[in-house]
Amino acid sequence: MNKRPMAETAPMPSQAPAPSQSVPNFDAMPSMLGGSNTMDPVWQRLWLRCQQHDWQSLAFIGSSKRDPDGVLEIAHGMARLASELGQELTVFDARNLGLKDMGRMLAQIQSITSRGKRCIVVLKLVTENATTVPMAQNVDAALLGVFIGETSVIAASRTVDEVGRPKFLGSVVLNASLSR
Repeated sequence: MNKRPMAETAPMPSQAPAPSQSVPNFDAMPSMLGGSNTMDPVWQRLWLRCQQHDWQSLAFIGSSKRDPDGVLEIAHGMARLASELGQELTVFDARNLGLKDMGRMLAQIQSITSRGKRCIVVLKLVTENATTVPMAQNVDAALLGVFIGETSVIAASRTVDEVGRPKFLGSVVLNASLSR
């Protein structure tokens, strides 16, 4: 299953949501059959929204038991779109990154960004991997992947709080694939 952005978008507010509020969304992306069509205006809107901010390295943080590769698929879709625009965007799957490998991963990110290239680092929620916070704090910006029916407000809020709210461009609401 591949992902496709939905049309609705909203920026992440500067204030933390109250416990009764849902996590604000940047773009929503349900699971869809077929390949990601980067000519789709909704994919392009996600790309353009991310371009409103200055970043060379971006952490995309989220996880789902029903759709474990959901965030990674979105990152690869963004890389395809970048390629179609003549830009290079490298995707790192750091969801299972351990402490001993963190320095090497940060050096790879630095190597790419020092040459004027961009990268996305896919990470799990802070409740699932201890390296998420330091990795996300060492990149330019972050997106939060929130899976409908799976990501708790507590886990999402903890991730934003521990990484630091100013680091986040917003959140991407995802509908985990039910047919995997």
